[in-house]
Amino acid sequence: MGMTRPSILVVEDFETLRSSVMHWLRVRFPSFHINGVGTAEEALELARASRPDVVLMDIDLPGISGLEATNLFRVRSPGTLVVMLTMHDTPGHRHAATIAGASAYVTKVEVEDKLGSILEDLLGARARKSS
Repeated sequence: MGMTRPSILVVEDFETLRSSVMHWLRVRFPSFHINGVGTAEEALELARASRPDVVLMDIDLPGISGLEATNLFRVRSPGTLVVMLTMHDTPGHRHAATIAGASAYVTKVEVEDKLGSILEDLLGARARKSS
């Protein structure tokens, strides 16, 4: 099967947390290509060259916000799934993420419990849709 490795881009301005999430992803999904950047601008630039399958997007970013970037991803890279990864767990934040086009919403405290299965579900559904 000539399939390429799934790719995940972590967009998180707090470097320690970004590194931690990337490490967790590499352990959980060793066959995936994992990359990380600190701003939405970097994410959008990187995605122009190599469209990631999934972007884990923080809401609070310097410059372009995660919500605004999610909306831009929906337009510029329609095949990319965006999962909001944030400290904020309010109905308002969840609603704003849905309106922006996020495919899922995970709080940072839920990463180890929920992120793996959410990624498997999203990528599995996409694989079934394209086959």
